[in-house]
Amino acid sequence: MSNSSPGVFNGHSVTPLPATDEPPSPPSNIYNASSVAEIRATLIHLHQQEATVTARLDALVASQKDFSRELGRLDLLRAHLGSQTSTTRAISNGMLSDAAATADRISSAVRRLDLEQARVKATLQMVEQVSELKACVLGVAGSMGAPQDWEKAASYLKRASEVPADVVQGAFAAEMVPTAEVPDPPSVTLDNAAESLCGLFLREFEKAVKESNGAKITRFFKLFPLIGRSEVGLDVYGRYVCQGVAAKARSNLNTATAAQKDGFFYANTLTKLFEHIAQIVDGHGGLVERHYGPRKMNRVIERLQLEADVQGGIVLDTWSDERHIDRKLMDIKSYAFTFLVQSFLPPQRTTTPRSNSPATRDALEDEGVDMKEIDGLLNEMTIMLGRWSLYCRFLAETCNVSLP
Repeated sequence: MSNSSPGVFNGHSVTPLPATDEPPSPPSNIYNASSVAEIRATLIHLHQQEATVTARLDALVASQKDFSRELGRLDLLRAHLGSQTSTTRAISNGMLSDAAATADRISSAVRRLDLEQARVKATLQMVEQVSELKACVLGVAGSMGAPQDWEKAASYLKRASEVPADVVQGAFAAEMVPTAEVPDPPSVTLDNAAESLCGLFLREFEKAVKESNGAKITRFFKLFPLIGRSEVGLDVYGRYVCQGVAAKARSNLNTATAAQKDGFFYANTLTKLFEHIAQIVDGHGGLVERHYGPRKMNRVIERLQLEADVQGGIVLDTWSDERHIDRKLMDIKSYAFTFLVQSFLPPQRTTTPRSNSPATRDALEDEGVDMKEIDGLLNEMTIMLGRWSLYCRFLAETCNVSLP
């Protein structure tokens, strides 16, 4: 397509059309053009498309050189990669296979060495444990002999309890530990020593209780857990403190005179019982848990609670008898409500018959129920229940304290 003048089209002269304000839009197909203007517009549109396509082709041709250069580099890299692959395959089939076999042999040797080392450590540990066991057995026998050092004997038993049971009962210990002085197997020797010391500690504890020797009581109480007899120690200690609680409760109840038993005497007696037990729990709990372990005081508290039930029951039974509670309840039930209301009035004799009362008396002249006395009894009962509730909360908080 040549760049001819506007009046020439493919070598033919074209009569120009008159100019218009807006050029007509080119038809979708030149063959559908119906005028020279449409043909000219289509021609212009085709020129524009040609320019666009030519620019794109030029760009592609210009970039073809870069593509060729990159393809050349890729071919070169592929050649190098092929040679490297061949070299790597040769190394893998040659050098690395030998190195892998060598590494496997070294790993197997290391594993065997670790196994031997673990066995040596286990053997050394067993030898040390058996040596410790033998020292403890000889120490227990020596301390229980002429020196009679009960604390040292108990400490040796404590150390022996830390040796694993399978070592103590093993064949190696049975062969190495016995001596001419102590010929029995170590487990038998330790069990016999613990049983003997337990009996001795019990006798000494009871003797110290009878002598009211607090230092000796504490001394032998601390030795029971060292010989593996914690429950025995807690039980004998529980009996000891319960004896003190019972003696104190009987003293509070039996030494009072008749005049002292008026008012809130029994409520105060019950309060003293609860306070005494609370003081024991609060004052002795630290000693028990320090030598026996956390929450071991709960076992002693169980024994104390049984004693509290017994002594508290005695106080309540005595209160009921002294205050004639059963008779007052029977009298109250035998009166009509209207009659009881009159008891609030100043005391006076009345002949109002009882409602539903057994007619066993010839004369039904009775003094009315003293409501002030009943009010005093109710107040005393309220105090008792309040002290009991406070005591229960104290024990619940003490027994349920969280472990660290």
